[in-house]
Amino acid sequence: MMMTKRLISKLLVFFIYLTTILSIQAADITEGLIGYWPLDGNAKDESGNNYHGELDGKVKWEANGRVNGGARFDGKGSHIKVAQKDLMPKTLEFTVVTWINGHKAQDWAAVVSARGTAKQAYWMGYRPDDTLAYVWNNDSKETWDWQGSIKIPQDTWALIAVAIGKTKATAYAYTAATKKLAIAENKIAHIEQAPSNFVFGKDDCCGQRFYQGILDEVMMFERTLNKDEIMRLATIGLNVESKNKLATSWGQIKEVHGSN
Repeated sequence: MMMTKRLISKLLVFFIYLTTILSIQAADITEGLIGYWPLDGNAKDESGNNYHGELDGKVKWEANGRVNGGARFDGKGSHIKVAQKDLMPKTLEFTVVTWINGHKAQDWAAVVSARGTAKQAYWMGYRPDDTLAYVWNNDSKETWDWQGSIKIPQDTWALIAVAIGKTKATAYAYTAATKKLAIAENKIAHIEQAPSNFVFGKDDCCGQRFYQGILDEVMMFERTLNKDEIMRLATIGLNVESKNKLATSWGQIKEVHGSN
């Protein structure tokens, strides 16, 4: 009887471990990650690619961001320049994700933008009607003047993202207070682009276009994230050490249940 209980216990532990491994292998959220800026008192890139940012203006560090600290932008000029000479993704699939708590200071304000090349630009931010839009396809009006996108939550914690793919782009906004995810799709073809000169908190195009409020956990991926992945980032977060933590967890399981 004792042997049977021990066998069942070991099989149960093994099943849990195997399920965890398969889950992580099937959906490694860090796949395609090219930049990750936690904004915890500095603008360092923690993805391992060293696309570090530098402060320009009066960015202030907030102790209480969405995850640890965050960066506060005044809407009057404060912004963060990111690896201006190095971060130049050449890609068709592209996703930018970040937590926000604030609002636009002006129409067409950018949360993240890249205007290094005249046409091959990137921008994610506010249309005049406060909907979430983006720039792609050689600055095509079909992207930045996209009608029917979702409203960007104002002055509350929200995770926003635009996931660009070959046949459509999807806008997401998850509001932490309501735990609801809003989604809209722009069903147009997209082409490969190579944006450069990334900036957080403003758009380098066309006069003053500043974001006012807190940004936290800025992430960039050279792939198109799906709804489940966006929800995972909104509710669990980005774990850049998932494999190490899995090994640690398995070691703890063996300590509790024994290895014999």
